[in-house]
Amino acid sequence: MPIFGRPRQEKSAQLPTTAELRDERARQWIAYFSGPSEETDYRRAFLRYSPLFWDVVRSDQRELLRLLVGRVPADIGVPAIFGLSVTFIGHPKSDEAARATLAMVVNELMPQHARTLLVCLADAWHNASNAPYHQRGEIVAQEFLRSIARLEATPANDKGVITSIRLLVERCDEEEEASEEREEDAESVDAPDPLLEAESVSDGEEVLE
Repeated sequence: MPIFGRPRQEKSAQLPTTAELRDERARQWIAYFSGPSEETDYRRAFLRYSPLFWDVVRSDQRELLRLLVGRVPADIGVPAIFGLSVTFIGHPKSDEAARATLAMVVNELMPQHARTLLVCLADAWHNASNAPYHQRGEIVAQEFLRSIARLEATPANDKGVITSIRLLVERCDEEEEASEEREEDAESVDAPDPLLEAESVSDGEEVLE
């Protein structure tokens, strides 16, 4: 019995510190993303898909590479970059949208959920690679959105990060649709009106007579 009959207070469980949470996430990340991920691995992987010189690729994709090199295996990271590029090709700020999406995936999601979305992008790019180039963005975006929707309905979205990613991708789709509508409107304005053409022909015949 405790002295003086006072009940002994049990120590409250200590919450993990920020450093401990970061270390634990790093351990989980390694478990889900094991594989060659250095810059040389990315260079070799890019050469399998693109004839561009590595210096050009590295300069053009430096922001995405900074988020992936040393963290995500090149066989996932490189096709994921291509997938993001075609997904946001119609976005008014495509580079910023791709970088923001990738940053949320690798920095804010749990490793297993980050892997789900990155593998989805990589697989979607492979699946779309034989399609005409102008159709690839839509194919990849649709597959990406399906994967996002499945995660969004789970506790993986408890901080709303997945919803933010979805809104970025959907905005891109809306921009593309609006752009297509503007092009169609422009074509309809430029196209001659058949009735006007008929009147013009009729007037010409009257003059000839």
